[in-house]
Amino acid sequence: MRYLLFAIAITAVFTIFTTVFAISANPNQVRLLPKWVWVVICLLVPILGGILYITLGRPMPGSYGTSTTRGPNRGPGSTTRTSTIAPDDDPDFLKRLRDRLNSDDDSTGADPDEDPTDDTSADGGKPNS
Repeated sequence: MRYLLFAIAITAVFTIFTTVFAISANPNQVRLLPKWVWVVICLLVPILGGILYITLGRPMPGSYGTSTTRGPNRGPGSTTRTSTIAPDDDPDFLKRLRDRLNSDDDSTGADPDEDPTDDTSADGGKPNS
């Protein structure tokens, strides 16, 4: 009896996992069947449906960064790769940052060689009091 309850619990957890996994997938990336068909199969055929979805229907690991776009130069169903780049790896961001910092230095009129923390004045090197 204890093994039967354990098997039922494992079946329920696996069915819920695969159903939620199928529901959360991008409909344009699900393979072989439409997304809603995979959800129904996962619910109606608990173990086998989940195994089939994981092996045959789920999106491929490399396809998470692609999106289906339609634009002036793209036909229906063409894909473009999109990815997030960290700011320190993005050359455009670094160039804009460098330009902005250079323009800030120019607008303040400060001498770039002058130390802003220097407490000495031009009157003989005596500290300001």
